[in-house]
Amino acid sequence: MPVPILRLAATPPAPRLGGVQAQLLARLTAEARQGPVALLYPTGSAWRLEVEAGGERRAVTFPGGFEAAVPAAAALIGAQVVHAEGLAGLPFDSLRRLRRPDLRLILSLHDFAAFCQRPHLLEYPALRFCGYCRDLERCGRCLEKDGAFQAAWRHEAAALLAEADALVFASDFLLRAHRDLFPNLPVERSRVISPAVATGPAPSQEPRQPRPLRHVALVGGVQAHKGALIFADVVRRLAGSGLRWTAYGGGDAALLAALRELPGVRVRGYYRQHALRTLLRRDGVDLALLPSIVPESYSLALGECVRAGVPVLAFALGAQGDRVPDLGAGRLVAPEAGAAGIAEELRAMLRDGRKPEVPAAAAAEKIPDAEAAAAAVRELYRSLI
Repeated sequence: MPVPILRLAATPPAPRLGGVQAQLLARLTAEARQGPVALLYPTGSAWRLEVEAGGERRAVTFPGGFEAAVPAAAALIGAQVVHAEGLAGLPFDSLRRLRRPDLRLILSLHDFAAFCQRPHLLEYPALRFCGYCRDLERCGRCLEKDGAFQAAWRHEAAALLAEADALVFASDFLLRAHRDLFPNLPVERSRVISPAVATGPAPSQEPRQPRPLRHVALVGGVQAHKGALIFADVVRRLAGSGLRWTAYGGGDAALLAALRELPGVRVRGYYRQHALRTLLRRDGVDLALLPSIVPESYSLALGECVRAGVPVLAFALGAQGDRVPDLGAGRLVAPEAGAAGIAEELRAMLRDGRKPEVPAAAAAEKIPDAEAAAAAVRELYRSLI
């Protein structure tokens, strides 16, 4: 049976990697119920093709490099389209050379990999959002490369985006940002498809009873760009407030160790994506902090919080700046206010004895599941084949 679409990933589809890989697995599982699915990804010095069709799964390995493996895999399954699931880790010029009249190219953008080799845009060594830096000397210092490297990166990315047959963005925000960063972006070939939300055991759907703020959690990962340093600062500023603190998610070993040293902080560590909503309800979390200091492209963690009925407090930055008010999911703080601004919001909630509440229908009405994401992608495929 020919498989018309070859999905292409830069890393193995492991749930523990979270983010792009977790949502890709959720969507492919849903797609496999609608038709055959083929995924090609690197493994060691080779590329592994996995095909699922008719309830059967088969695999074959292609030795050699990217430009040999991808055409060979496409020819083997009779693919008419290559769909690159994210650009981080994939060679831009090689992707351009793949495209030909009988092999279309779709690019899904989940971050800022087209703009910078560091797709989260965290500047080093300052550990701050670079502000979409266009100063090539500053970029060179951050990347520890010559400024010409970043100029060439963006030139190659712009050419790739311009030539692709379709571009898929994870959110309206991400599309807006790329329109600004790449003025020649083919908007007419661009569309927004929200990432898939993994299914799993659903938590109790009993309404959460309003109560004062008692338990605050860092959600999304213990990493600098996810706001782990902001969280630590907030905990110190509110010492003696009586609040309980929990950090959910794996991350940087040094940051995890530092959080464990803070009084009143429990580090829960790694969790599977679909398990978060259950953990939040089971542990009695009243408010989730999503203090990313770089612009999130979508924020799967936000969706999990909403599904658990747990309101959030986040910076008005990136997709969260759009989605938190759209979902009615909580409150936003100006990014420049930093940890002090988040701490002040929490103090206000403690004084008032009130915190935000998530509308009961927000998840069902505004967060598409894996089936919806799969259907949207299938519709895109039909438009190209």
